Amino acid sequence: MTQGLVRIIVNPISGRGQDPRFVRELVRHLSLRGFPVEVTTTRRPGHAHDLARDAPDQARCVVSIGGDGTHREVLSGLVGRPVPACIVPSGTENVLGRTFRLTGTLADTAALIQHGRRLSLDVGLAGDRPFVMFSGVGFDAEVTQEVHRRRRGPILRAAYYAAIMRKWWRYAFPPITVIVDGHQLADDAGVVFVANTPLYGGRLRLVPGAKGDDGLLDVVCFRGPSRWHVLAHYLRTRAGRHVGHPLVAIGRGKRIEVTCAERRLPVQVDGDVLAATPLVYTVRPRAVRLLVRPDGARLRRREGG
Repeated sequence: MTQGLVRIIVNPISGRGQDPRFVRELVRHLSLRGFPVEVTTTRRPGHAHDLARDAPDQARCVVSIGGDGTHREVLSGLVGRPVPACIVPSGTENVLGRTFRLTGTLADTAALIQHGRRLSLDVGLAGDRPFVMFSGVGFDAEVTQEVHRRRRGPILRAAYYAAIMRKWWRYAFPPITVIVDGHQLADDAGVVFVANTPLYGGRLRLVPGAKGDDGLLDVVCFRGPSRWHVLAHYLRTRAGRHVGHPLVAIGRGKRIEVTCAERRLPVQVDGDVLAATPLVYTVRPRAVRLLVRPDGARLRRREGG
C-alpha cells in the first residue's frame, strides 16, 4: 500500500543539512518502505515556512532538518493543519529536540516517521509571530540580533558567549512592565521571557512548570536594574534556584502584555528577532502536531521540575 508523502525540508547551513549522506540514506530508507519522498532546500529566511505551508494535508509528515529557527518556520507553516512535523535537531542549541528527547539520528528519525505518536502542541503568538518554545524581550533579543548580524555560516555556541559579554557591559536594562491576564506581574523587570515549554538555550530550565499543551503561556520576569542583577539571576537559574526568589516573578496566562516606557525593545521568538515592544502575547491551543516517541516522551507535568 502506498504511504503518504514525506516532505523533507533541509536548512543547508546547519548540521546534518550540510551532510548529503544523511538525507540520501533517509530517502533510501523511506522509499524502500513505500513512502514517496520530496526533498526541498531552504534558500532564504521564511522559505521553510512556505515549503511547509505548501505540503498537502494528506502528507505523512514534514521533516525539518535544521536548528530551532528552521523548526519554528516549519511549524509556523503547519499551524492549524493536520500534517505533523518530524524534527531533526542539527543546530547550535537544539532546544526543541532536547525537550522531546529527539536525537536526530537516522534510525530514530525513520522510526518517528513510521511509528511516531502525534502530539498536539500549543503555539504562542508574539503579536502575529508564532513560536513553540520561548520568546525573549530586551537583552536576550539584542544578543540574538548581534549573533545573527555577525553570522557567516553555522552558528557556534561561542558566538553567543561573545555577544553576551559585549552586550552585558553596554546594555542599560531599562525597566519592563508585564501584565498577565489584566494583572500586573512586574514593572521593574530587566529581562523577560515568555515560554511555552520549559527549556531554554544553554540547557537552562527557565520555567520548570511550563507545559506545551495546556492552552497557557508562562512568563518569567528577572527583576533588577543592573547587569549585576542579571548576572546573579543567570547563576541562580543555572543552579535551578531562581524559582521562588524575591526578584523573580513568574506568571501564567492566556494574554501577556509587555511594554517598556523608555524605548522600544527587540523581541526574539525561538531564536529569531522578529518583533518589538509594546507587544501582546496570546496562545493558540494545540495548533500544531509534532511526531514524538511512542513510549510516552512528552513535556513533564507541572511538578516543580
